Amino acid sequence: MTQQYLLGVDIGTSSIKTVLMDRKGGRRAQYTYLYDIIQKQPGFVEQDAEQAWWVGARLGIMACLSQSGVDAREIAGICASGMVPNLCPLDGEGNPVRPAILYRDNRAIEQAARLKEKFGWNFSLQDVTPKLLWLKEHERESYDRIEMVLNAHSYIAYKLTGKYSADHDIAAIFGEVYDEQAHVWLPERMEAIGLNPKVLPPLYWPMDIVGTVTEEAAAATGLAPGTPVVAGTGDSYTILVGTGTVSAGEGLIYLGTAGTFLGLERSLDDMRGTCPFINGGARFLGNVLTGGEITRWFRESILDRNVSYTALEQAAAALPAGAEGLFALPHLLGERTPAPDPLAKGVLFGLTNAHTAGHVYRSLLEGVAYALRASYEANGIPLTRLVIGGGGSNCLLWRQIIADVLRQELVYIPNADNALGTAYLAGMALGMFDSFDTVRDQWLKEKQVIRPDPENAERYDRCFAFYQKLNALIRPAYRELAGLE
Repeated sequence: MTQQYLLGVDIGTSSIKTVLMDRKGGRRAQYTYLYDIIQKQPGFVEQDAEQAWWVGARLGIMACLSQSGVDAREIAGICASGMVPNLCPLDGEGNPVRPAILYRDNRAIEQAARLKEKFGWNFSLQDVTPKLLWLKEHERESYDRIEMVLNAHSYIAYKLTGKYSADHDIAAIFGEVYDEQAHVWLPERMEAIGLNPKVLPPLYWPMDIVGTVTEEAAAATGLAPGTPVVAGTGDSYTILVGTGTVSAGEGLIYLGTAGTFLGLERSLDDMRGTCPFINGGARFLGNVLTGGEITRWFRESILDRNVSYTALEQAAAALPAGAEGLFALPHLLGERTPAPDPLAKGVLFGLTNAHTAGHVYRSLLEGVAYALRASYEANGIPLTRLVIGGGGSNCLLWRQIIADVLRQELVYIPNADNALGTAYLAGMALGMFDSFDTVRDQWLKEKQVIRPDPENAERYDRCFAFYQKLNALIRPAYRELAGLE
């Protein structure tokens, strides 16, 4: 039987999307499963790995097979990608010890600072190791039961194959316990921190085959036993693929739950078989933790869903650039780039009784755009082509604002997404394609170009300068506020 189909599973912060693609780029089926984030207190961000990730992936696979009518034996392989890095702790039987702690969780501020002071290593609040130490110090019973730590995509690979794994890209951002030159774990560093190195999974490259679908997983999903499962990786790699951002000099702004700015100094073809973010060919230029999510927060938490996104966009679009003097600092979960500050908070500045929900909405869109520009100017590389994607990019006004703020042309591809890129990565791993150019030139044909408006761009230059000044002026107040909490 000819195997010409590929499954891609994208594990996001608020949903899992599964797609079934044919080798010509036809989307034969797709399914999205929504789930909740657990936030017990400010700074804590968790998820139930079994009920969110595995149930979502299993239902997505079943739905794609049912929708398409494709025989499971025709599927050449499956790959998962996802948000990273996360701390998904499993016990000796492979069951979650507790809810997974997500990348955007800020609970380990004290542990990260202490480790950095003691060892001089550059820990960040997204890293797994400070969070593991937090578990050891605050949830010792849970910590003592941990046999393995996985990420979202490697958890799905485990559920499908029974094999533990971590791809090298994720190992490199695990938290100062990986040697990027030798490509090995550093167990002695785990021990120096006071952590058990047994929790570190076997290492794979993103396009390695971890194993094949087990009989048990086949019964749960409808897949054929023996179907190859690709290691996969974090969503930053696969969204480059899924948006056709594959050549040197190309960049991507991805407005998912977080807003991410990526750039390529080398083509993905030149880095095939490695991890682009380890060898330096791909770079993180910026990250806004509440990027795309900030609009959902405003509509659902502040407006109680009483106003539609369409109405908000229309109201915001009717206003001039600069939201008539209203500025937003979009740091609802802290600031990651260009200067990490976990104590940073969201701010509305310049608010008057003449401002409406439309003003606030526009200021939030502009605030994210300013934050992306600040990071890009601090870490930027020359970009000849800039793509915009993610759920937030569906907003035409937001696309235009970002083009104006950056003074750069944007390419928007309506059918681009992470799950598509993850499926294509599986095809590359299985030798079905000989170049990443194919995904850009054949799988992603429909494109729209957004050009900056010169008048708005000039206005935004002045607004951005004020945003930078405001961001710097208010920073000391975050520490004072933290002392009041």
